[in-house]
Amino acid sequence: MENMTAEILTIGNEVISGHIQDTNARTLASRLNDIGIWVTRFTSVGDHHATLLEEVDRALGRSDILITTGGLGSTHDDITKQALAEYFGMALVTDEKVRSMIEGFYRLRKKPVDRRVLLQCEVPSGATVLYNKKGTAPGLLFERDGKKVFVLPGVPLEMEHLLETWVIPDLAKNNTHRVLHRILNTTGLAESALWEKTGPAEQFEQGVSIASLPSHLGVRIRLTARGTDRDQLVFNLGRAEAGLRKHLDTWIFSVDDETLEERVGNLLRERGRTLALAESCTGGLIASRITRIAGSSDYFLQGMVTYSNAAKISRLGVPAELIDAHGAVSEPVARAMAQGARATTGADIAVSVTGIAGPGGGSGEKPVGLTFICVSDAQGEWVERHVFHQDRARNQDRAAQAALNLLRLRLLGVTPDTLAAEPVRGEAV
Repeated sequence: MENMTAEILTIGNEVISGHIQDTNARTLASRLNDIGIWVTRFTSVGDHHATLLEEVDRALGRSDILITTGGLGSTHDDITKQALAEYFGMALVTDEKVRSMIEGFYRLRKKPVDRRVLLQCEVPSGATVLYNKKGTAPGLLFERDGKKVFVLPGVPLEMEHLLETWVIPDLAKNNTHRVLHRILNTTGLAESALWEKTGPAEQFEQGVSIASLPSHLGVRIRLTARGTDRDQLVFNLGRAEAGLRKHLDTWIFSVDDETLEERVGNLLRERGRTLALAESCTGGLIASRITRIAGSSDYFLQGMVTYSNAAKISRLGVPAELIDAHGAVSEPVARAMAQGARATTGADIAVSVTGIAGPGGGSGEKPVGLTFICVSDAQGEWVERHVFHQDRARNQDRAAQAALNLLRLRLLGVTPDTLAAEPVRGEAV
């Protein structure tokens, strides 16, 4: 028996107009994968009766399961329930339990019942009602010819409640198939350089499929295994990961959901090291990422945003003549900033960043995106030069990512010589 397949249909003008981001589809796909159901499509449609029915018909012609979100409210543009009742040839009838739950919902809030909300008591006569304790709109389940259509609200809190209360338990019954993922998070190599280092991905695809998911912060490599024997799936994932690590171990900073700042924090804690930061072009972004992690006070002492030349001189002790001779965006100044941060705070290790974030301020000699990053500790300094692109926010993000990665490498004992032969550093993150 093959894996059951599912499609997700998001309904609402607010989605297709771009006014809100659809996070429901990602949540649904992840949870369906957890119970071995393969999601083949995400589709979004507006609040248009004929278009909605057309997409429902197409989905049921291809897949075993369809899950819709949105269009179950009580306003004029909430058409999902009526459209699906028509599709399945069902009349709307009043469900007294839904009425009672709505009245209780308003009574708890000491408000009169909105008469339009009582329209949500009407449900298709042949559908299974998925009672909603987190809101007023019930979900629905339609079944035909062995296929299922789950109809859920668009509000994420309510959708997730019905998903876990009704949908997952129903679909997990008697389903022995599994879909397992493992994500290898890399940074410091562009996608093309990454696969140039490994050779063809097909050589690692024994019982797994591999996808690369690039962004301006790095490349995530997703390994997927599908089947019925969980132990075999785990083995297949481990074999593929081991094969990729032979080529990419330096560049893989974590697996699955561990962030780069979490990895750095764990390394600092394991090694008993303390950290200070001296930021210029990143404006405190690195400190923000470091302090997102609970317990970061164990290792993070202080962060300084020394944006002006005067601040670099007064707070970090950077010699004024060094700035005059080389400019604030230079290797010598980055080195002096990190040394100064370590000296003034007493930290074991310090990181500095100075650069031209853009979109203006560049020159032929020093283009927009030019960034110097330094890590300083008792063994000395390690400076990297990067040239990013024109977008200010992305340049800041990329500089913070590169700084955290350089710190990670330093904590692991990787040296500049180790990386000397590696391609495409600087354009990689």
